[in-house]
Amino acid sequence: MIDNLTKAKIKLFVFGTLRKGGRLDFYMEGSQFQGMYYTQGQLMKSEVGSAYIDFNDKSAHTIGELYLVNFYCLLRINHLESTSGEFPAGYDINTIKIWPYQVGEEIEFEEKNREIAFFYLRRTNPIKVKSGDWINRTKPITTIEKYLVGNRAKNLTPNEIVNYIDEYLDE
Repeated sequence: MIDNLTKAKIKLFVFGTLRKGGRLDFYMEGSQFQGMYYTQGQLMKSEVGSAYIDFNDKSAHTIGELYLVNFYCLLRINHLESTSGEFPAGYDINTIKIWPYQVGEEIEFEEKNREIAFFYLRRTNPIKVKSGDWINRTKPITTIEKYLVGNRAKNLTPNEIVNYIDEYLDE
């Protein structure tokens, strides 16, 4: 039986204090660095000093790092980002389009080169409960755990995990 909870296969894009050399990079302990990536949107600094991306600026880009983390590392980061009080506005896990970054290469948002990863989206606006039913609202962390546990017989790939949750969040 495969333990999908402890294998580092969850793709996580970080662009602020969790990056190497960042104030909170120790939260990434046990993760596997996959390289530098960028996404579409302007990197911003909030009034309390935390980083977030303004997705309204389609011409700008934000550089970050892609990691493979296991579910327990994701839980640790989720606690920091969404409930710890470290960042008063809080963040929620979501999916994001990213592209590989190489210093000196032109930034292009070509679909053929894009990947999808998890990231933490700043809570700036209320999140819509698309179902109209509070009990049936999206619960990405719980759904990730159920998906990993429910597929113990399968050696899941990082893309299978992120694509499953990306579809779940679109429902």
